[in-house]
Amino acid sequence: MLDVRHITKTFLKGTPNEHTALQDFSLHLAPGEFVTVIGSNGAGKSTLLNVLDGSLAPDEGERAVRGGLRIGFLRQNSGIESANTIREEMRGVFRPLLDAQEQAKRLAAQMETLADRAGGDYKTLSAEYSRLQSYFETNDGYNIDIKINTVLNGMGFGGRDQDTVCGTLSGGEKTRLALAKLLLDEPDVLMLDEPTNHLDFITLQWLEEYLQAWRGALIVVSHDRYFLDKVCTRIWDVANLRLTAYRGNYTKYMHTREAAYERAVKE
Repeated sequence: MLDVRHITKTFLKGTPNEHTALQDFSLHLAPGEFVTVIGSNGAGKSTLLNVLDGSLAPDEGERAVRGGLRIGFLRQNSGIESANTIREEMRGVFRPLLDAQEQAKRLAAQMETLADRAGGDYKTLSAEYSRLQSYFETNDGYNIDIKINTVLNGMGFGGRDQDTVCGTLSGGEKTRLALAKLLLDEPDVLMLDEPTNHLDFITLQWLEEYLQAWRGALIVVSHDRYFLDKVCTRIWDVANLRLTAYRGNYTKYMHTREAAYERAVKE
């Protein structure tokens, strides 16, 4: 799905504050992988996510993605700043489906006005109506509101009036709403930078269960070890300008890394 090869990224080049965040990093993301990026503060985790997202170009190396790949990225402390209501913002994810539904309704109304059901005009309208209905049904359009309510309830908005304007929410609520919108959008690769910062225990538990059924790939940065044990199947350890990949969840990674360290000391 996603590859980066021998990428290097340096900030403030040529100045006394020059800082290399990534050096000769290579990695591969396969479909269905749930990856956790581990590293101390300043190790380059967020820089790596921005390179993977494509919003930050590396100084060296290359980034390759599968054609048509959709990446959804929740940055640290990012939130929805919008004059839309919660309902409008969430339904906006499904805009192509909702537009198709509205167009199908207009076509149905036009067809009702035609007396000649065997004429060319009626057949043309009928064919387009059938195409739009098929598109709507194939993409589960009838369950849009159910999906929205399920995710909003899970993310702690169950008791919130959906006509609330997004811009009036608190910072933590805006971040949770941004995460809810990403979950509804169902990108091929979901990248989350510290998603648990604004979640209470119940919401976090719901998110863990929801992500375990996620059909795409997941890349997450988090310091919540329990969360990492529940959701991740692979670790990318970023330290000392190197990236080391490990299989398994966080607990297995800690055991593997400790054993590797002991071997290195003996050698």
